[in-house]
Amino acid sequence: MSVAAASVPVTFLPSGREGTRGRDETLLGAARRLGVRIASSCGGLGRCDSCAVRIEGAVPAPGAEDRELFDSGEIEAGWRRACTSSPSGPCVVHVPVRSAAAVVRGQEGARSMARIEEPVVLLDGGGRWRRRDGSLVEGSESPLGLAVDVGTTNLAAALVDLVSGEILAMAAMENPQGAWGADVISRLERALEGEARRELQRAVLGAVDELGSELTSGRPEKIVEAAFVGNTVMQHLLLGLPVEGLARAPYRPDFLEAVDRPASDLGLSFGPGARVTFGPNIGGFVGSDHVAALQEVLSDPPAGCWALFDVGTNTEITLSSGGRRTAVSCASGPAFEGWRLTCGVKAGDGAIERVRIDGGEVRLGTIGGFPPSGLCGSGVLSLLAELRRTGVVNARGALSLAHPLVRERGGEREVVLHEERTSGKTAARPIVFTQDDVRTIQLTKAAIRAGLDLLLTEHDLAEEAIGTILVAGAFGFYLAVEAAQAIGLLPAIPPERIVKVGNAAADGAIHLLACGAARRRAGEIAREVRHLEPASVAGFQKAFLRRTSL
Repeated sequence: MSVAAASVPVTFLPSGREGTRGRDETLLGAARRLGVRIASSCGGLGRCDSCAVRIEGAVPAPGAEDRELFDSGEIEAGWRRACTSSPSGPCVVHVPVRSAAAVVRGQEGARSMARIEEPVVLLDGGGRWRRRDGSLVEGSESPLGLAVDVGTTNLAAALVDLVSGEILAMAAMENPQGAWGADVISRLERALEGEARRELQRAVLGAVDELGSELTSGRPEKIVEAAFVGNTVMQHLLLGLPVEGLARAPYRPDFLEAVDRPASDLGLSFGPGARVTFGPNIGGFVGSDHVAALQEVLSDPPAGCWALFDVGTNTEITLSSGGRRTAVSCASGPAFEGWRLTCGVKAGDGAIERVRIDGGEVRLGTIGGFPPSGLCGSGVLSLLAELRRTGVVNARGALSLAHPLVRERGGEREVVLHEERTSGKTAARPIVFTQDDVRTIQLTKAAIRAGLDLLLTEHDLAEEAIGTILVAGAFGFYLAVEAAQAIGLLPAIPPERIVKVGNAAADGAIHLLACGAARRRAGEIAREVRHLEPASVAGFQKAFLRRTSL
């Protein structure tokens, strides 16, 4: 039965987007089709609560999963999971801030000019633009290029004048593949299912097209060159390549070297003859985004032993000492980007980024000073450090019911940070941090620290030997170093030796786009760095378990 043959009206607020929903279609499915952004950490499999919405009108009966997630008052108010709800009649769906997919701050690069030692396009004797291989570049205007950092959670793009190196505009948006799952493993699982791989490819390429159109004011045909960087899974999905090799040990990518393709082969709406370069990968889940970040660091590297942490849904770490560099990928998950936490949100207006506990009082600092909407990554670190400092949570991660800030609801302990109420057209629930949330952060930080432990063992070093820690990525840009050290996410070295370098991958993508020498150097870096696969290293599980302690 088609959606059109048997459909009912649906309105999503606060966007105001209206449309029809097939009677057998979930609200999440209808939202995807209508372009309404609703988070879905588990890919719509009913395993999380990131797609919680409030329904008015034909409210479906709650399922067992709904009764586990929502209390009786919330059930009565119409709260349900969008991924399991199929109202039988017309309805209005209120999407709260923390269920609406949004862009994390700090995605764009920091540069205003691209470094061009060797231009990728040149004027020939006849006044025509050509690439170094001699191929003609269409158009008489100064050619434009698009650099895209394709993250698991967000995309960051920059429009660059390929002659002057000027960065003309920047933009970011969430990766629409998030509707199929928040992390790379979820995407891999879905990509193994029939046509899902093509759907994932179309979704992310459509987002790239949208960014290209936005940055060129509706004239994407002006783009003649593009460069994409991302982790190995994102690159495989962009290219429409099989992902079976990445779905199981020993996690071998289909390609490591850089790839050059016509933009038209990918269905991108760029200029005639436009080319797309995909940066080289190091191995496993250490992709070209990390290579791009390393290239930026290596343009002016710290002295002595240093480590680069590119913190995100998939965290990569490279340790450099004695002329050797080794990289590891940590399956850290999306918790630091607002996913898979009961009240997690992206780092946007209203997100809680600082927490202070004085006695029984919780003081919250939010982005932009807006009313609190949920916890972003920096807020989670701040909160957990405070919970540990005040004894609300112990070293094993257990919340204490003896503390007045802790309550038990539905058999689970939680800390109430802010009481919200649903009223009028506002969809809201209390902002809490649960025992499960504590466990999620423990596992996330344990994966990252165990990865560093492997590298230190490989280089026969103690953590005190690290002279500088460089923290990259959107999350890293707003990282509270003291809080990160307090819960053991970062080593206990002097804080002044921990340096934030912003979205170095985005800056590296710009360099890769505009400079032929940078493309060659990226290939050299990818080949020089040794790759460690944690699952194949003895002692990793023991290190992981040890690092779960707070």
